[in-house]
Amino acid sequence: MLSRLCLRIMVKVMKAKEYNLIAQCVETGVMLGWNRARKHNDDPDPQHIREQIEQAVLNEICQWFDFEDVKDEN
Repeated sequence: MLSRLCLRIMVKVMKAKEYNLIAQCVETGVMLGWNRARKHNDDPDPQHIREQIEQAVLNEICQWFDFEDVKDEN
């Protein structure tokens, strides 16, 4: 009986709430990027702000998700 119970528990699969996780990555990344852009400059140019936010968002996403190479079948 115990082995059946253990087997049932081991078969369950957890699934992340991807949308919520991505939203959190974007929110955190925007905040970190904004702060990073203004770290040494009180009036950074808009391009620098965009670059820092973009990099921080991508860093956050890469911290929480693993990406596999997609093979081109053509």
